[in-house]
Amino acid sequence: MAPAIENVVAPLAANLTLIVTLVSIFIGSLAAGLAGFAFSAISGAILFHWLPPIEAVPLLLVCSITTQVLSIAKLWRTMRWRQCLTYLAGGLAGVPVGTLVLERFSPHIFAMSFGGFLMIYSLYMLLRPRFTIRGGGRFAEIAVGFAGGITGGETAFPGALPTIWCNAKGLAKIDQRGIVQPFIFLMQIATIIYFSKLGIYAPETWTTYFICAPAVVIGTWLGLCLFERVDDGKFRRIVLIFLLVSGGTLML
Repeated sequence: MAPAIENVVAPLAANLTLIVTLVSIFIGSLAAGLAGFAFSAISGAILFHWLPPIEAVPLLLVCSITTQVLSIAKLWRTMRWRQCLTYLAGGLAGVPVGTLVLERFSPHIFAMSFGGFLMIYSLYMLLRPRFTIRGGGRFAEIAVGFAGGITGGETAFPGALPTIWCNAKGLAKIDQRGIVQPFIFLMQIATIIYFSKLGIYAPETWTTYFICAPAVVIGTWLGLCLFERVDDGKFRRIVLIFLLVSGGTLML
């Protein structure tokens, strides 16, 4: 009797896992299409409860890169590639530091601390919507990119700090998206190359990815449609809310 029950339960569990995976990927893609970031934080908050990290992280990365490609293709004329280079220079230098932090310190404590910072910042900015940073130049952009590289190497979330910086400077949604989007994309490309060299990607990763691809495309497209409809003020609040949610997921 036990084998018969197992033969029924196992397929049901597999189907439920697939449904949860598709739903989480769709929600994350919708958020990424709307705000330009937060895919891994939002999808991962659901997915990590259903899949082991060794399966979830590569899947999240390839799906996230897909959302970035779709968004960049749609918003190509607004991309600020040259302005992004200063952030990227700092970001690439910060990744090894983040990896070192991951090896030497508790990743849970780091994620909790970073998540707490994101939540406190977001709540403060939501309560003080007129606060903006007027100063800062190339050195500040490199420093912000470097910090983003550290958090990317440690928590796979490189876009939070550049997003905070652009948001705090009061940049228009097009300018903010034009800087943060290519930064996240190029940082993730570097990460996926690194993962590929380590042999982390298994055939099952790509099988699951192709099943999830329609959810990624539809979610990103809907998010981009919403992005075009919101004004700069609403976009700023949406970004802060996503940062708040992202911080909360890191503290789980």
